[in-house]
Amino acid sequence: MKKIVLLQIVATIGVAVFSALFGGEGAALSAFLAGSACWIPNALFALNLSVLVKLSPTYSPLFFFIGEFVKIIAIALLICLIVMLYEDLVWPAMIASVIVVLNCSFLGLLTRE
Repeated sequence: MKKIVLLQIVATIGVAVFSALFGGEGAALSAFLAGSACWIPNALFALNLSVLVKLSPTYSPLFFFIGEFVKIIAIALLICLIVMLYEDLVWPAMIASVIVVLNCSFLGLLTRE
């Protein structure tokens, strides 16, 4: 999970830099905020899951599904907050960042050892 979160952080920075080159400061901040809204809940989910599995291995599937549900709700709420509060939002940069960062999970699973 650490590798996937690290990959998501790198992807967020990469999309923000790419957005800055082609869309300016507003696009870069839009991409960075949206990417962060995706990887921060994922990092908290991974941390929470690793701690709870060590405490009670028998309930790990339950912890996984509850944590995944909370993570999805947190991502949706953070993106809604960004849309409501950031006035200079650049939609293409935000959407691109969300797509790239969330797809890093699949890329991380494909590259596992």
